[in-house]
Amino acid sequence: MRGFLLLILTLMAGCEASSEVKGCKGGWVEFSCKYPKEGNIEDQSTEVDRPNKPKIVSSVKNMWENKDNISLFHDTKNKRLRVVIRELRDEDFGKYKCKFFQRQGSKHDTKEQEIKLEKEDDICKRLFNQTAYRNAKTTITCDYPGNKYSSRVKFFCKDKGSTCEDILSTKSSPLTNGTFTLTNTNRGFSVSISNVSSQDDGVYWCGLKPKEGSSRAATRRIQLKVQDITTSRIFSTVGQDLTFWCIYPNGSSIKKFICKGEDPSVCQRLVSTAQRNMNTGRFSMKDDTTKANITVTIRNMRLDDNGTYWCGADSTDPGRSDEFFHKLLITVDESWLTLVIAVITSGAVLVLVFVFCVVFFCKRSERLRNARNKEAQENNDDHSYAEIQELPQKPNSGTALKTVYATANFPTHPSASILYSKVILPTCSAEVKGDTYCTVTGNGQSSACSTVNQPSRLSEDHL
Repeated sequence: MRGFLLLILTLMAGCEASSEVKGCKGGWVEFSCKYPKEGNIEDQSTEVDRPNKPKIVSSVKNMWENKDNISLFHDTKNKRLRVVIRELRDEDFGKYKCKFFQRQGSKHDTKEQEIKLEKEDDICKRLFNQTAYRNAKTTITCDYPGNKYSSRVKFFCKDKGSTCEDILSTKSSPLTNGTFTLTNTNRGFSVSISNVSSQDDGVYWCGLKPKEGSSRAATRRIQLKVQDITTSRIFSTVGQDLTFWCIYPNGSSIKKFICKGEDPSVCQRLVSTAQRNMNTGRFSMKDDTTKANITVTIRNMRLDDNGTYWCGADSTDPGRSDEFFHKLLITVDESWLTLVIAVITSGAVLVLVFVFCVVFFCKRSERLRNARNKEAQENNDDHSYAEIQELPQKPNSGTALKTVYATANFPTHPSASILYSKVILPTCSAEVKGDTYCTVTGNGQSSACSTVNQPSRLSEDHL
């Protein structure tokens, strides 16, 4: 675990500076040794004495060097040596010395700074494993007893390689950074992460540092694990009773509960199996251990029942967050009409569009089929009447035409464009000279052709 860092800087004989640092066993601390004002920075090398262990010598600039649980970084830009001691153990507490070796002409000069690392117990907290759920919100809490540390700067950082990268602190302005928001509380502070993603998975630290100086230490380690959760969307109307159920995994705690809120880590409990009476007002719960599910009923739904609900189980480990196994998005409205609109906006519009397309094309196909049937019916009447104009039967009759009517049977399988029929006329008289011409006009819009046999004798009656 990380410890609290208290830095007291004093000047001592021989230009030696001393500081005091307090840290938690299992945690980490970070402090800095300033470069001497004289001399060429590029020519410097450093030696770090540590209690009960060999010295560490470093001359690499602007790059982390790791040795056991100690990391060194020569920061030439800010003219300091950064020292990080991780996973503090009992043997790590004691006196440390930063020794700077540099050339002054033909001479070599040495400057020293001493740091005393002491053990802190009051604010040290054990590792906490917290589960966050993708696309939801989660809150990490960092508490400190009493007002002893109220004057210190509080910070929140994430492990990144050899150091912990700052995200937010109480000295930040504003107290937000992307999806992270820091909130001061009576006991310390909390940091919420909105719209959690897989990139948020990792190790975080809560910590304190003095208002002046670059030293710092952490007080709490949080292992954040991001995972998916089953999500359901439920619609209801005002005045209805709503019943739903959640399946929980094997090995879940005996105590199940339902809570409401965007953030499951701080959501409001509504009903729990830990209660003697699992019927609290409008909310009731039943735990079916044989089917491994809980059934929840909300009676007389109201508009303020809109929101996000979580099915969860109490953690039996104080170092681990509660377990959640189902997320429910409940929408309550006053009428079924607006409820249908809500269904459409929630994604069901695709289904409705598909149904509409199917109905539209079915109706269209039916209209086309009816039109074809009507046309076929008109073209398949039993008979069609044609007017046949015949040349005069006698030479002296002039050019006047005489009309002969005949009934023509249409073919059984007519063409789409031309109709054919055979018309048999009575035999014409021998007095008729030349060819006999006939034209047949059908009752449709298309042409109708007919083969006409010349009559062998003259008939007085019209055919």
